[in-house]
Amino acid sequence: MYALKQTSFSQNNMINACLKWWYYNYLVKLKTDSDMCYADAGNVVHKCLEISYTENKEISELKELFEFKWNDKKLGESKISSKKDAYWLMILNGIEKKVNMTSAEFKIFYPDVVGYLDGINTTDDIIIDWKTSTRTEHTDKEYTLQMKFYAYLYYRKFGRLPKKCVVYYLKTGKELEYIPTDDGIIEAEEWHFTTREKLKKAIKTNNFPKCIDENKECGFFCPYKEMCLNNTEGELNLTFEMYGNYIRIKGPITPLLHQGIMKKFSYELKNSYFIKKARPNYDAIVRFWSVNKQIIPIGFYTALMTTLNDYCIYKKLLLNINVEDKRRQYDKTIVMPDKFVNNKVLREYQLEAVNKFLREKIAIIEVATGGGKTEIAIEIIRRLGCKTLFIVDKVELLKQTKKRLEDSLGITIGMIGDSTEDIQDITVATVQSLMANLNKHKEYLSTITFCIMDEVHHIAAKSYQKIGALLTNTQYRLGMSGTAFRDDGNDMVINSLCGYKCYQVNANELITDGWLIKPKIKFLKVNLDKEEVKDKIQKTKSGLINESDNYMLFYEEFISKNDKRNELVKKIVDDNKGKKILILTKLINHGETLSNLTNGVHLFGETKSIERTQMMNEFKSGEKNVLVSTIGIFSEGIDLPHLDIIINASANKGDVKTIQILGRVLRKNENKDVGEYYDFIDDSRFFKNASLSRVRIFKKEEHNVEIL
Repeated sequence: MYALKQTSFSQNNMINACLKWWYYNYLVKLKTDSDMCYADAGNVVHKCLEISYTENKEISELKELFEFKWNDKKLGESKISSKKDAYWLMILNGIEKKVNMTSAEFKIFYPDVVGYLDGINTTDDIIIDWKTSTRTEHTDKEYTLQMKFYAYLYYRKFGRLPKKCVVYYLKTGKELEYIPTDDGIIEAEEWHFTTREKLKKAIKTNNFPKCIDENKECGFFCPYKEMCLNNTEGELNLTFEMYGNYIRIKGPITPLLHQGIMKKFSYELKNSYFIKKARPNYDAIVRFWSVNKQIIPIGFYTALMTTLNDYCIYKKLLLNINVEDKRRQYDKTIVMPDKFVNNKVLREYQLEAVNKFLREKIAIIEVATGGGKTEIAIEIIRRLGCKTLFIVDKVELLKQTKKRLEDSLGITIGMIGDSTEDIQDITVATVQSLMANLNKHKEYLSTITFCIMDEVHHIAAKSYQKIGALLTNTQYRLGMSGTAFRDDGNDMVINSLCGYKCYQVNANELITDGWLIKPKIKFLKVNLDKEEVKDKIQKTKSGLINESDNYMLFYEEFISKNDKRNELVKKIVDDNKGKKILILTKLINHGETLSNLTNGVHLFGETKSIERTQMMNEFKSGEKNVLVSTIGIFSEGIDLPHLDIIINASANKGDVKTIQILGRVLRKNENKDVGEYYDFIDDSRFFKNASLSRVRIFKKEEHNVEIL
């Protein structure tokens, strides 16, 4: 049984307007899609005026406070963002009144009632109230009743009538004045206690009639009108408004449902324990459900439907969803060939992935490296025939993807990146080039119907999120990766933009079916004796008291400048003359060392585009058989089907990169029956655990690992 608590003027007003309104709002606590921006803006104005009158702040200080509060409430992102100057002007209008008050934001409360008065002057017995709303006959009538009620509270508190109550309309600077009387105080008291009796009876009998049952019009601001009119008890009727990057849910959300959605679409940062240790008040929870706006990222559509269905089954409700797509529809169709012009035929699992995605529209396809993700994407492009953006994260992938699209579809493909900007109906772009001119590309991004995000595990990066937010009219979103997860645990960010996996096939399945070759994975132990380890550790120290270990100094001593380790790399190369070998490093100077030792070409981030192309051509043609590069460039995406051996000399951490690196050497070709992967079991605490972690992920992927 609900215990009757204090009521306020707004509650009393609601009860008299519609008992059902009060029931939904205060007893059931239904959340609705009511836009709180006007209320939030009003609170900002009230707070600034309170500070102005109680602390005598300078205008410049108040302006700073206003800016902070406005941004804190995210009003710059709301529908009243353009009215910021108008709200600041309201504050200035309030200051110019030079109202004489003894207290601001004065609270009067008793067991039965509570009231918050914007300001009072107990010396002259005056009540002050600020209003940011537009003045109308309706507001004059309601605010007069409110002042009569506040005069009654003032009388209860101080035992005397206020001389006057003044409402200041801050938009116009106009005033509404009410002069309290003894009769007015009696009327307000009767109104208050009669309203409480009405509510007490409704609670006791559990009878909260709707306005429509009493043949009267509900309050103007009541957000539950539709529920009353349609008599929808026993049902959950919601509208999904699809707009931009979000779904807005219009309709009633109970506290239980709100709690369920919030729990489903939130997660705690992976390193939250250490963050909180350093900053105890830090909120380490990432939340995607905005309860005030009732919006959620569009990628969660499928999971949201599951959550709502589960709730309705639990509550024995009938779920009705009405979808209103507010995104612009682009009807232009691009002429596509009936099949790939290079006569390439898709494999059975690739066709299955295509069909599953077309049913989902927003989803992730996870196919192991070498499984033909690009061909899957090209077939989807061919079938949809709509304006498409294919986003990659490397210049090498940019050129490679453009060529494969043109070879398969026989049409001109656009390119944004590598100092080129040529936008076509189908365009490949690097994420870096899009971010470099994001404002310039804003309009273009809004016209995209189908967006493909390659290597989707990068999506938690802010650049991908910013681009995703501008893809306001995409009907289809495809995320692709051989490893659609993140080492940092931010997987839900991927889902928010690209949905969930609709199709998955791992390397072991493709090896079993004969599409990839089985790898030989060998880890070499770098055998340093105790004195060598001690000597290397000593070289990382500078002699300070309680000195912390420096990771980069350890990396130099145990990895990049470790002669024994580097000689092992050279030995592998010398033992495999004539084979195509890719050596991966983390640091450029380590790459230089190994390229000199092995007589290999060295490709890294600063290598110019022309030189990159020449190096790749020399490597593919066999003119050069050893290619040394940084792990960031070749860990994923680059197609090297004739690669025989990978030597991972980077000592990398992270399961994603490890799986992606191995994938580079699993592709089949007629002259290759095995792919070899070499790695190292390193000394020192910084690197030994990372080495063993790489061993574990290979075993988890069901590969055999040999430790030499």
